[in-house]
Amino acid sequence: MAADLAQKHEVIADTQRTVCFTETPLEHAWMMCEKIPNRTMRFSGYGLAFTRTFARRMGANPVWYLDITRGHNWLTVPINNMVDEARELACHPSKGGEDAAAQADILRLTPFIEQMGKPLGTRKEFWWEREWRHVGDFHFHFADLVVVFAPEEEHDEFEEYLRELKKRGRLPRLVDASWGLERMIAALAGVSEPGPFPE
Repeated sequence: MAADLAQKHEVIADTQRTVCFTETPLEHAWMMCEKIPNRTMRFSGYGLAFTRTFARRMGANPVWYLDITRGHNWLTVPINNMVDEARELACHPSKGGEDAAAQADILRLTPFIEQMGKPLGTRKEFWWEREWRHVGDFHFHFADLVVVFAPEEEHDEFEEYLRELKKRGRLPRLVDASWGLERMIAALAGVSEPGPFPE
């Protein structure tokens, strides 16, 4: 909700940069890579998987979906008012400027708000999978990784790269998001030949 402020003021942009997580189940992971009709956005087949417990301990927080559908949007008004107050600060150096705006309490909340619903003249969809975000860089150790998502044709290259990074100990499993659930489970269990229906 503070996207326009973040685009205009670098100090404010630093408060809004996040690392995003999804709780999309493994059996639906392929949808993250499929081309969606009438949508310009497309996700790549690369990703890192951590346990939810680890991400939560590291400060990841759930996203709050705010319904902006007309008639349901009563909560949008006070939040927008607080964003407008931050905008007022940012635009007037005499009131503290962008440095003061970056300290506004509402900007600690806006990275975790996602607008959803159907306002007048536009359409925003609801997402039913759970999303989490972490403000700023997300620092982790190699051992914290559970799975590395990458296209199958690049697994050998990725495995070589991972071995260079981790000289000893278990490497995280490599999984292709386009694989079927059975094949993913087999890969996670270390089974090299999952059977007659691997896809």
